[in-house]
Amino acid sequence: MTAAQEVAAVLDLAPGRTPTEVRDALWRRGRVSITTADVTRVLAGSPSRFRGGDGNPRRWWLADQIPPPNRTGVTPADDAPMPELYAWQREALDSWRCRGRRGVVEAVTGTGKTMLGVAATRDELAAGGQVCVLVPTTELLVQWQHVLDQRLPSYTRVGLLGGGHHGDLGSDDVLVAVVNSARAADLRPRRPGGLLVADECHRYGTYGNRLALDARFPQRLGLSATYDRSEDGRQVWLDPYFGGTCFRMGYRRALADGVTARFGVTLLGVEFTTIERGAYDELSHELSRARAQLVAAGLVPAEPVGTFFTALAQLARNGEREGSATARSYLRAMQERRHLLAETPAKTHALLGLAATLAQADRAIVFTQSIAAAESAAEVLVQAGLRAEATHSGLDRTARRGVLSRFAAGALDVVSAPQILDEGVDVPAADTAVILAASRSRRQMIQRMGRILRCKPDGRSAHFVVVLVEGTIEDPALGAHEGFLEEISELADAVRTVRVRAA
Repeated sequence: MTAAQEVAAVLDLAPGRTPTEVRDALWRRGRVSITTADVTRVLAGSPSRFRGGDGNPRRWWLADQIPPPNRTGVTPADDAPMPELYAWQREALDSWRCRGRRGVVEAVTGTGKTMLGVAATRDELAAGGQVCVLVPTTELLVQWQHVLDQRLPSYTRVGLLGGGHHGDLGSDDVLVAVVNSARAADLRPRRPGGLLVADECHRYGTYGNRLALDARFPQRLGLSATYDRSEDGRQVWLDPYFGGTCFRMGYRRALADGVTARFGVTLLGVEFTTIERGAYDELSHELSRARAQLVAAGLVPAEPVGTFFTALAQLARNGEREGSATARSYLRAMQERRHLLAETPAKTHALLGLAATLAQADRAIVFTQSIAAAESAAEVLVQAGLRAEATHSGLDRTARRGVLSRFAAGALDVVSAPQILDEGVDVPAADTAVILAASRSRRQMIQRMGRILRCKPDGRSAHFVVVLVEGTIEDPALGAHEGFLEEISELADAVRTVRVRAA
């Protein structure tokens, strides 16, 4: 095969490539001796076979292919409609640009962070650069691909890395990469400039994930509903990479601007049985004792919380070190206490009592602590006459998507799930959320509430129900959720406290 035939084969599969991109494609086919200059000579020397665009760098097509007019990089075209940005999104982009196109935009879930990332992506492509979108899960990989396919010109090459895909910026304009795959990949942009968009960027402040934050991208945009981290990751890796927070969008502004639905809150308190209370108190005492021993011995730091748990997990894995048995004892007791809180029959009884409320909702999500609890919740609601299914990591990807597709189509009234729906899944327009899981985290509550806060076509409000065991770590009166409920209560249309007593 001649050089011209090899170049033509590359352009036939992926038209609109620069000479460097053609060279990279040929290298992957084993033609490692060919240079960019060689490719350029072939392209320019066969005007009957190849035609070039007007941009810089110049892109090439086969003569019988029709390139987009006046292409410089990837210019947004009429076949890629972009909805008008909200006022907050325009302000956030302006703030990010003024900071040298670096920074984190922190905005509560449901306000439109993804579209902000799309707008920045279009800008970079129009300037002739390339974009890497970093995501934490394969579900988000698919979600971003769908959005980009809708909002970028049809001739944009969007590649995927992770979940069985092997795209790269040697051949793609935009690469959506799952962090686990991106950590060991060569993400560098092949053209001048380059933008990295890090979705759920708070997830990358760990020793492993920070490897995906490639320093060769001069422009960096972090997106998060909960950027603040209690551990050291933000200060050590995230802030130095992104340059800190450049814009914040909270519930008050979101409600005032009408970009999220109005909402009400119900706190549904239940009681432990005497036996459950005794077990809970014993486990809590064991946790306090183990923590005090480990901190006093200097084996783990007392604060911040994230660093404490990182050190605890490392100590537990090292069976030869002093304190490793105590660390394992702590983790076992913590898991047993979570199980006790999440799967107490009192919560099942409370969920059954909510069946009538869920039947009146458009669609509802029940958040649980475990897979077993999610399946149990679905069974209880089916017995109450509702169309309910559970989705969780124990199902394969096809089955999980099937559950959410049925939910989106209105074939299900309720979906129950553990943490799989907390982040990175664009749940269809549900209007009611029930929290059965044992959670002290403000971040987790924000993510879960965000699943139901997207504006509804008919303007209806959302309803957030927190089922909690009174007098435990779930109780807001004892500091649960890190002040989250106090934060949203003053903004809610109504806040009700209901107590369910054992029969």
